[in-house]
Amino acid sequence: MSQALGKKIRLSRILASPARKGFCVAFDHALQLGALRGLDTPEAMLDDMAEAGVDAVILPLGSAMRYGRRLVDNGGPSLILRLDQTTMWREGGPLAYADGHTRLVASVEDAVRLGAEAVITYLFVAHNDPDLETAAFRDNALVNAAAREAGMVHIVETMGARGALAGDVNDGDFVRFHVRVGMEMGADVVKTDWPGSEAALRRIVAETPLPVMLAGGPGSGSDRGTLDLVHAIVSAGAAGILFGRAIFQAEEPLAVMKACRALVHDGVSVDEAIETAGFRRRPVAA
Repeated sequence: MSQALGKKIRLSRILASPARKGFCVAFDHALQLGALRGLDTPEAMLDDMAEAGVDAVILPLGSAMRYGRRLVDNGGPSLILRLDQTTMWREGGPLAYADGHTRLVASVEDAVRLGAEAVITYLFVAHNDPDLETAAFRDNALVNAAAREAGMVHIVETMGARGALAGDVNDGDFVRFHVRVGMEMGADVVKTDWPGSEAALRRIVAETPLPVMLAGGPGSGSDRGTLDLVHAIVSAGAAGILFGRAIFQAEEPLAVMKACRALVHDGVSVDEAIETAGFRRRPVAA
């Protein structure tokens, strides 16, 4: 009973009641890709997240230990701890493998000690090598068992393995398939890919009895494009977003975050969100 209550309390700090919507930022990319543009001044970016009213931020263990105090001093965002590292996003680069490899590098116990509200793990499916998918399911099962015991929220990030069996990782039926798999693995929240259309996402949300949040991918190429996508996600009934590069590599990150919060929590139009976000210049589509 106490574990169930703990999960409810933690989840309420990520997805605000009564609508259970959340605007969260993925800021864990350095664990997967090393130094990237937008990650060079993490303290300043975390300050901007607090100013913009971001609900929660995904951090890897090292950043959580080094910068977690800033979340306390700023009064937010809440902490989501990334527990695994993957090579999946190196596709096409000189450090890529034929298949993406993912492994646990932190624990639910670490999250409890750091005061996190949730942990997050990847669940990549449809690898070329079935042993890699087996390992992904095994790791997620172990994390989910530990999260249930600790009353910790477990966000399962279901996605298709890049360069593997799925020809189109954004195909609506394929996303629908692995979102359901993630739910059956015991997820409290599923984070997943854009399924190609608002109609496809609406169907997934309607048949999934837990919050579905969307990843932003590499970005649309413009701040306006990012906001248009967020509006479509919210309009389809999703619980919110967990965007990364589309936020911290935006032309105006703080204004984009303020606009995203208005879209997720206030249900405004894209133009209304832009008007109130304080952009130095009005963003246009790429």
